[in-house]
Amino acid sequence: METRKSKRSLRLALVMGAAVAGTALVGWGGLAAWQAYTQNSGNAFSVGTFSHSNVANGGVTCGSTTSSSAAAATPCKVIVSEDIESSSWTGDTGSVVITNTGSMASTFELSSPADDAPTGGLCAYLSLQVTGADSPTPYVSQSSIGSIGSTPLMTSAGHSSWAADDSNTFTFTVLPANGFASTDDVLGQTCTFDVLFTQAA
Repeated sequence: METRKSKRSLRLALVMGAAVAGTALVGWGGLAAWQAYTQNSGNAFSVGTFSHSNVANGGVTCGSTTSSSAAAATPCKVIVSEDIESSSWTGDTGSVVITNTGSMASTFELSSPADDAPTGGLCAYLSLQVTGADSPTPYVSQSSIGSIGSTPLMTSAGHSSWAADDSNTFTFTVLPANGFASTDDVLGQTCTFDVLFTQAA
């Protein structure tokens, strides 16, 4: 009887020992297995910044918006404006500096807002000229102030897009025209017009 118990105990001990040994071998084998790795982390996409600044007559810097209606609701400083008190008035001049403040190269154009044409009877008696620091010829030349069609800017400098931090100064000149000084039709009249700078990439 005791011999059987001894044999059973011996068998149980052998089975347990084999199990422990097997576990050890599996663990050791797992640690010793050859391995190699490469990892490509941080795959991602991003879009650069897209903006420009508008500074009229050296005044406060006006930042751009991606909404034309928001730009109309919060317009930048006036470029040209005068209360005319004499038939000998000789005109008014103002300037605006446009700077590409974004990280992407951009193209710019000048125009009147699509739904906002110049208004007032005085516009017929005033001329408008817009010149650029880069251009020997005017971008805009009107014998009476009317809507400005889409006008690409800075093309005469030999390139069509402005790099980040590129700037250009545009001068607006309003002069008396079309019999301004010799007709009473101008009395009590006004002329109001808006200017839109559009940036595209």
